[in-house]
Amino acid sequence: FYFFHTFSLSRFLLRMYSKGSCSAKQIQEVVESVDVLNSASVGRLETLLGRFLNTIPDELKTNNPELEALQQAHSYAHNMFVDLQTDYQRMKHYTKQGLIPPTSYSIGVRQDTKPDGSQVEVEAQAQYVSVISTLQKYREHYQSLAQHRSEGGIASYVDTDRFRTSEYHQTHPNNIMLILYHDDIEVANVLGSRAGVYKMTMFYYSIHGQNASKLQSIHLAIVCHATDLKQFGYSAVLKPFIDDMSKLYHGVSIGSFDHSDLLHATLEHIAGDNLAVNALLGMNQSFSAGYFCKLCYIPGSEVSSSTRASGQLPRCRVSQQFDAEMVKALPDFSTRTGVKNACPLDELEYFSGVESTVPDIMYVCKSR
Repeated sequence: FYFFHTFSLSRFLLRMYSKGSCSAKQIQEVVESVDVLNSASVGRLETLLGRFLNTIPDELKTNNPELEALQQAHSYAHNMFVDLQTDYQRMKHYTKQGLIPPTSYSIGVRQDTKPDGSQVEVEAQAQYVSVISTLQKYREHYQSLAQHRSEGGIASYVDTDRFRTSEYHQTHPNNIMLILYHDDIEVANVLGSRAGVYKMTMFYYSIHGQNASKLQSIHLAIVCHATDLKQFGYSAVLKPFIDDMSKLYHGVSIGSFDHSDLLHATLEHIAGDNLAVNALLGMNQSFSAGYFCKLCYIPGSEVSSSTRASGQLPRCRVSQQFDAEMVKALPDFSTRTGVKNACPLDELEYFSGVESTVPDIMYVCKSR
């Protein structure tokens, strides 16, 4: 009874660690504490077991299944965390259980200050969780992802004209459609004097048709320092994600050698607050003047007085590409359109950032 509960508690904490609810240091303290507690109890049981075995004749000790089971149970209790002592061992254990570990990749080189005040060049890195590997695991649990349409209304994206007229979606009915979201988080004291030093940018994605309000439906893709993202740009940070999405668009083979299948997935929408979405689209991030609207070319001075969208020129993929090219030749051209650079996600042959943003009521209220 004692070993069952200590083992269950420790395994529960390990699961919490894998979900990010506990730190590695807290898990290490738990493992060490349980080991110390086990040492005393297991030592007492070992002494009693030795005395008991001394009372049994030698001929009864050989080929005795009950005795062998007892010895195995004792060995298991004595070495309960033998493969979970270090963070590396725990990560290896989680990988065997299906966890997809992140991989580090370089996004550039930046100057850093050492404790003595000297400058040194360090490699800026980000962490990426493979979208292909995640969706392969996802496909194992959801063999069919065909979207269900509603009758006589728009209940989801599959009821829109854009989806209905898409030849790609009709050809690949089990295509997995993703929504990309990103925002900054402060992992230290947000009210302290060091706020902003440890700010991280997180990129998540959810799947159309799944309940996005549940954590199991929200998947982490990229983690990087917010300062590195600002210095090196979205193209460097999003490169592995863009590469994987390009492969998934054409199909990635999954399954065994004798029975393989193609996994298809596309990026359909991007979501986020106004600042994050405008930054990703390469547009003006000042909402007090200029052309900051991600839907049309309305001047900022007319936003508060305009009540109709019919008189405004909407943004599209062609206009966005033209504006980005013009900015390369004429940097001041951004003051006429609000476009500062191209959206890196537009590298995907099927995707347009300005045509795939998700407007929300907060954006409308802020603009008005």
